[in-house]
Amino acid sequence: MTRKLIDAYTERRPGHTPEQERRLDALTDREREVLTAIASGWSNAEIADRLSLAESTVKSHVSRVLTKIGVRDRVQAVIFAYDVGLVRPA
Repeated sequence: MTRKLIDAYTERRPGHTPEQERRLDALTDREREVLTAIASGWSNAEIADRLSLAESTVKSHVSRVLTKIGVRDRVQAVIFAYDVGLVRPA
């Protein structure tokens, strides 16, 4: 049931807004990778391991991503990533 609800929601959503596009464009390629990893549910340690970074570097990237896209926490970052189509439900 949940899967059907998510599929229905993502199929009916219009494209992202110019404001969302501007916020997404503010990210570097690495920050976009980190945002995708956050939206995939990876912890900082998993992101560090999978992207060959120090965990402190990941924390810095996460902080910059949150600031650049204008959200206050990882949950909002995940919502943003789905809204702009950076990730799709599995």
